[in-house]
Amino acid sequence: MKHVWMALVLVACGSPAQGDGQPRFEIEVGSRGYTPSEVTAPASTPIHLGFLRTTDEGCGGELVIPSMDIHRTLPLNERVWVDVTTPASGRLAFTCGMGMYQGAIVAR
Repeated sequence: MKHVWMALVLVACGSPAQGDGQPRFEIEVGSRGYTPSEVTAPASTPIHLGFLRTTDEGCGGELVIPSMDIHRTLPLNERVWVDVTTPASGRLAFTCGMGMYQGAIVAR
């Protein structure tokens, strides 16, 4: 029963399932923006994006994926996972809440 409770906690917190075969990308949110600011992923594929804000400097406290109407708060030093599906082609842009930090997933 303890293992079931832990699994539910991980799902509720947004941690991606291990071994589900979906690509995972970890992105750091620092005082100058996203690192890496651009990643390449297969087209039309579900992926896991893990954002880790490492500083209180700058405007990285909120993540926005405008085309998907996704808004997430990024607590300091806590990875936040977001599951998205890449477009058939082109870029899936993400920004900070103020639009100053910019990044993208490029579908190939």
